[in-house]
Amino acid sequence: MKFTTLLLGSSLFLGSFLSTVQATELDDYLVQQKIIDANYKIKNTKRLADVLSYLSDEDSRTLPLQIDQNTLIEKLRLYPNYIEIQGIITSPDFKQFTQNMSSQDVKKLFTDNLIRNCDHLFEHQFQRVNPYEVRMKLSTDEKQYSLELQNTQCQF
Repeated sequence: MKFTTLLLGSSLFLGSFLSTVQATELDDYLVQQKIIDANYKIKNTKRLADVLSYLSDEDSRTLPLQIDQNTLIEKLRLYPNYIEIQGIITSPDFKQFTQNMSSQDVKKLFTDNLIRNCDHLFEHQFQRVNPYEVRMKLSTDEKQYSLELQNTQCQF
């Protein structure tokens, strides 16, 4: 199935932005700046929002990004309590793939894939320790899928 490539490609794309199990350089910087504490709890939400906004603006210069033959990511933004991802499913096979599936089944497929990629999505320790979520919107010509994944749904 070509669509499974979409799911894998999406996870690989996200992994290129976000992927490790230990504290990241960003975590270390945030601790040094006293934006988060040594246990990665957020101490200064305003300053964290400023840092993440700057990083998101820098990353947005590489967007839109074709991550595979099926998906185009148009927006990826980091916030103190969530990540926002917006993309377009470009696969001509997607409609055929979902033809005999309910919207709930398609969303479950996407959500299951997100759960399998928790380590990549919640790369930074502050994203794992504090309440945090991924908010993803994927669109086709006919439909938009909105997904949310809480870090509490993951096993790190």
